[in-house]
Amino acid sequence: MGRLTRFAMGLCCALSCGAASAQQLGYNFNGLMLPIVAETPSYASAIFVHNPNTTTLAISFTYQGATNSATPGTTTCQTLQIPAGNVIKISLGQLCPLSSGSNFGALLTGYGGWYYALYSRVETPSGNGFSIEGMMDSTCCGVIREVLGLRRQSAAPTYQSNCFINNAESRVGRIVVTLASGTGQLIASQIFDLQPNEFIRMLDVFATLNAAAGDYDNVRASFESIVPVGGGTPIGFLASCTVQNNTSFDADFRVGKVHS
Repeated sequence: MGRLTRFAMGLCCALSCGAASAQQLGYNFNGLMLPIVAETPSYASAIFVHNPNTTTLAISFTYQGATNSATPGTTTCQTLQIPAGNVIKISLGQLCPLSSGSNFGALLTGYGGWYYALYSRVETPSGNGFSIEGMMDSTCCGVIREVLGLRRQSAAPTYQSNCFINNAESRVGRIVVTLASGTGQLIASQIFDLQPNEFIRMLDVFATLNAAAGDYDNVRASFESIVPVGGGTPIGFLASCTVQNNTSFDADFRVGKVHS
């Protein structure tokens, strides 16, 4: 059983997979994750881990690289020894053995046995960027996750929306991604078949889903886990998006909220 599957099952037992408990922020001992980390020419992640305890804490890390990144698939990273009361800051490249090139994916932590917190600042070389809180996210159930407020704009400052899906299980899965207007009108939709533990990036989600040319605003992205082609049950997964200003390269992060 893979680390992501164990992570999902443990959280389902603890949280009963309820919509109200889908995303939990705070100090935790069951394992935390960062849905997006990066080490690219455009963005780099600074990762912070806080040990509030009175004893040294050992936290292990696993990187799940996107299919089209320089280091795809599962990579075992360092185990950090964090002294009592300390916060350690480390880059993704320092933490994990990455191939040269553009790296982006998800970062998971192992069970620490004590409470700890996780946070990441994703920045461009000029300092623009966005923040992501480490979260305990229930990924076990076949649910719908939604992200609000996506946009595409060709005029300055030029907005672009990027979305990400992470198969949280060690089996194949199928996710339907749908873009809809604020009034619920369909813009585009596409089915993605994911391999076990696969992480995919939709760079400009409007273009990826073959939406009609033109600008869009107030768009809702819906991600639904459905029965795979070979049968079985829907997979647990994570979904998120960023809305990026292509003039200054500042951006924000939006995690997919559980809808049902």
